[in-house]
Amino acid sequence: MEQSKQNLMKILLIVNLVISTCAAIGVGYLVYKQSKSPNFSEMGPRGNGQMFPGNGQFQPGQGQSGQNQ
Repeated sequence: MEQSKQNLMKILLIVNLVISTCAAIGVGYLVYKQSKSPNFSEMGPRGNGQMFPGNGQFQPGQGQSGQNQ
């Protein structure tokens, strides 16, 4: 009985190690991918790479057309 508990503990530790490794790789990949892509809040209206100030304010003449309140 004691031998089977030890084997179960070894298996669970290995599974835990595999899951933790996969999670760390996934988080690292997402951080890398996020750092390589541009921030969409700073891109132009069509994503053509024109950067605007990141203060969250629209510049004059750049209002959103088609949105009436």
